[in-house]
Amino acid sequence: MESGLDSNVYVSSALINMYAKCGTLDNAYVVFEKLSKGNVVSWSALIQGCVEHSHGKAALQLFRHMEEECVEPNEVTYISMLKACSSITALEQGKHMHAQIIQKGLESNLSIGNALIDMYSKCGSICDAHTMFHRMFNVDVISWSSLIGGYAKHNNYHSALGAFLCMQEMNIEPNGITYLSVLSACSHAVLFAEGCYHFKCMAETHSIWPTLEHYNALVDIIGRSGRLDAAEDLIETLPFGGPNYAGWTSLLDSCRLHGEVSRGKECFDRIVSIEDRDALGYVLMSSIYAKVGLWDDFRKIEDLRKCANLVKKPAKAYIEVDSSIHEFIVDDNSHPQIHEVYMKLSSLDLRMRELGYIPQQRLDSFPVKEVAAFCGHSEKLAIAFGLISTPEGTTVRVAKNLRVCTDCHNSVKLISKIERREIIIADAYQIHHFREGDCCCKDEYA
Repeated sequence: MESGLDSNVYVSSALINMYAKCGTLDNAYVVFEKLSKGNVVSWSALIQGCVEHSHGKAALQLFRHMEEECVEPNEVTYISMLKACSSITALEQGKHMHAQIIQKGLESNLSIGNALIDMYSKCGSICDAHTMFHRMFNVDVISWSSLIGGYAKHNNYHSALGAFLCMQEMNIEPNGITYLSVLSACSHAVLFAEGCYHFKCMAETHSIWPTLEHYNALVDIIGRSGRLDAAEDLIETLPFGGPNYAGWTSLLDSCRLHGEVSRGKECFDRIVSIEDRDALGYVLMSSIYAKVGLWDDFRKIEDLRKCANLVKKPAKAYIEVDSSIHEFIVDDNSHPQIHEVYMKLSSLDLRMRELGYIPQQRLDSFPVKEVAAFCGHSEKLAIAFGLISTPEGTTVRVAKNLRVCTDCHNSVKLISKIERREIIIADAYQIHHFREGDCCCKDEYA
């Protein structure tokens, strides 16, 4: 500013990028708004910042404003926008971006092609991701890894393994990211022997030395298979110095899955000793207590979290209807059609109870505020809105920034059966396909 360069569009674009990457997106907006006329670089920098901060809806709004200003998007813009669509399962918007990319002759760009594979798979359309992969003239290890990772998120181990073998037959050497996708597929499918085999092959067959991420993926595979002793032994003997927050968190999640209270408490103590300002450990530990009905312990851990002033990451769900993105939060009352949404939820609740549905939690054990939050989880609100806003028989796609809770998972299975709809929820861990009362995850990740 002292040098009079704050009005220079290239300097401002660099400032926008700097502020966004330093975690102060508000300052990035301030710099952008001071520009008399931005160019594609400044617009793309701000859009990319929104994507990096999980503001996919804001990124889509910025892109529309950019088009209104007659600024032509470039390769960087489209890659950021495809990531934005991925984050909120905006499949129709993603297809619109794809159409623009084809029109501008950019589909043959390898980076854009890889981003399209990733977008389609994360939006719950693995068939479109597969089609996009085979449309590409050239593919690289990132293309294959994106496809394998997509199959993993969709709980399709056999397709992931098939792609992995085909990749090697094409003489494309896997890298560490490829193996993370393969190990993730084994974890999602709870395939212990296969996961151990692939982990062993990393070094022995492809000379890829496992990183801490690979070891933690193995911890997840072992823990989810129920071998909690072995998973803990692996964490304790890892060939890396320093604390392993991710590893202990993974084991705590496996304890949640298998209802292991005492070991879960040990993991929780380890997590808090490593990072005492993160709410995740408290959330997982309280989930374990809730799962086994230890409501006094549940309240104690929640009180500890609140005393430490640790705020849970707010749960948000997104749904795309008629090319518009609708956002819901827990116990939301802000949406203009919220009355109809709650009426639909009440109707579904009655029909589910007729089929024998019993909420996992004992609601009389919760304070009033907790009951309200439980009844109006963000993904339930988004699904109900989708059901009343789209024609019968169409697929309902929802994105959630956190894991789908067990009760919502059980509810959505029944809703898919009652409504005769396919419901897709892309949560922070995987993509759930609900159809005729079943989920592709076989309840392993609920």
